[in-house]
Amino acid sequence: MKSGLESIPNYGRKIRSQETLEHICDMILDLDSNIRFAGIINNKGRLLTGHKKKGILTSTTPQDQEMLLMETALGIRMRKEHDSHLGPVNFTISYGEKIVSMNFPLDDEILCVSAEKKINLMTVPFLILEFLETNVDEKEG
Repeated sequence: MKSGLESIPNYGRKIRSQETLEHICDMILDLDSNIRFAGIINNKGRLLTGHKKKGILTSTTPQDQEMLLMETALGIRMRKEHDSHLGPVNFTISYGEKIVSMNFPLDDEILCVSAEKKINLMTVPFLILEFLETNVDEKEG
């Protein structure tokens, strides 16, 4: 017998625990000394958890950070429109004047990583991707 809950958006979706999200961020920060920040946002851009390296000063206001995260989520959602003919995006990289940002779409969340410009872009994004594929079961809650 159906309860009627099936018609509610995201009814069957399992949500990762806050502890799991924080553990993912901690592990990502430890992958490379040039990683400054690792955070996970929902598909609307709201920061679910975020960890930065000790001693790192941010140059953005909380309002600017909120806007950047919403823009990131929107871009990821828009790219998903092309998954059927281009295949899903594993990650994106933005190489800015001051920092590098990398975004990794998960099931319903997005891992956002910022790093120093001297980070090795030929290895670190793939190391993060391997970590996610090995340690984060996207179908599990």
